[in-house]
Amino acid sequence: MKVEEAVAAAKQHLAAQFGETPVRDLRLEEFLFDDHLGVWTLTFGFAPAEGTRAYKIVRVAEADKAILSARDR
Repeated sequence: MKVEEAVAAAKQHLAAQFGETPVRDLRLEEFLFDDHLGVWTLTFGFAPAEGTRAYKIVRVAEADKAILSARDR
């Protein structure tokens, strides 16, 4: 799996997690692939309110694009 596929899976998960709450300025900030575990760790930044920035870390399994975890940073 390429990083673009992991990002797409993570964005879909985040969209579902936020539901109707609008997410502004969602950007991929960092990514890391652990080839031993086969897991992508992706950090997304977004603007929950004017003048603020928040971050979510999403872990995606390479084998099946499953979301392993999503947490605040």
